[in-house]
Amino acid sequence: MGDFKIGDTVQITGTTMTGNVGTVVHFDDEREKILVRITDVTQNYFSADELKAFSG
Repeated sequence: MGDFKIGDTVQITGTTMTGNVGTVVHFDDEREKILVRITDVTQNYFSADELKAFSG
């Protein structure tokens, strides 16, 4: 989905959780969403345009 693959580190740029950095863990092809895990207990789905690659 987009240029992302599972394991990529991304930064959230959308209106929810803006600025957080997490890891791509799943693609929901039906909804066209990407699941990003922020912490061990926090994760959320985002569209590809709400994410950008993170490089420390």
